[in-house]
Amino acid sequence: MNTCHQQRGGTQRQRGFTLVEFMVAMLLGTILIGGAVAIYLASNRSYQETERSIAMLDSGRFSLQLITDSLRHAGFFGGVPAGAITQDTALGALADDCSGSAAAYDINNYLFAVVADGSGNAVACIDDARPGTDVLVIKYMLPDPLSDTEDPNAPGDGVISWPTGLDAGQTYIVANANAGLLMDGADTPPNVGDGQEYARGMAWPHMFQAFYVRQPDNAVEEFRLASKTLRLDGASMNVVTEDLAEGVEDLRVRFRYDSDGDGEVDTTGYAEDLAAADWANVGSVEVFMLVRSQEQDFNYDNEKAYVLGDRAPVGSTDDSFWRMLVTRYVALRNPNLVIQAGGA
Repeated sequence: MNTCHQQRGGTQRQRGFTLVEFMVAMLLGTILIGGAVAIYLASNRSYQETERSIAMLDSGRFSLQLITDSLRHAGFFGGVPAGAITQDTALGALADDCSGSAAAYDINNYLFAVVADGSGNAVACIDDARPGTDVLVIKYMLPDPLSDTEDPNAPGDGVISWPTGLDAGQTYIVANANAGLLMDGADTPPNVGDGQEYARGMAWPHMFQAFYVRQPDNAVEEFRLASKTLRLDGASMNVVTEDLAEGVEDLRVRFRYDSDGDGEVDTTGYAEDLAAADWANVGSVEVFMLVRSQEQDFNYDNEKAYVLGDRAPVGSTDDSFWRMLVTRYVALRNPNLVIQAGGA
């Protein structure tokens, strides 16, 4: 009896989870999995938002830098007055050239802006701008001249060949302090030796850029910042289109200029406010640009209000696109204002 009792007493009972314990375990597991999923989704959304913001910021900065670099050189013609620059008789006509003050070879009008009409037309060479956005035209010489010798003060042979000869795919202004000649790089430049009309002259690359927001060709493409520029197209120089940055959907430019000719900037206006004579007296420019994400975020409802200078953006912004407003203020090196102020 004692032995049997001991055996029964030494036998250990084995049992599984009760239903209550099992349900509690499932609940805890569900909570843990749900928390992990929520953390993952939040982390993924944060990552997407960061990537989207970085992409817009990069596009905005790049676009502003391109326009800023051009504006800071606006009207720079190597020290020769714009009125002293003539066109070479062999200079060929440009296909799709812009008209009037915006013409690529019109050196006297180095800064100009206009608002694209309801059909996207502006300055003759542009017919695909987003209606209601600004088109900004800038002309200048690139500060990277060619000469006939490494030392401009030393006598040379009169042939522009340093560090290289003229590029056939570029337009140049061969100029000294007194006169300039606008010519194709494919043509023979004038002699720049002592005693010549362009003595000690250098060949400066001529730059023409018309910045604008290009309307997409279809529903798949994005708005983008584009530029009309001079390029060798086939056998001749022409005005061609270059896409610069995606996501730029609006552009507005504000100008500060001298309206009474005393050499002091005293008036603020936009493209439609300036008269023809005012463009030569612009002292500074403020660029407003609205950049949009390339993809919609359907968990985001954009109800923000944006102001580009004096107006709201063109078109509706009440949608699921992310947007960023970027601005840049640029002071111009305007020789006209310096001369007027110095003579006052």
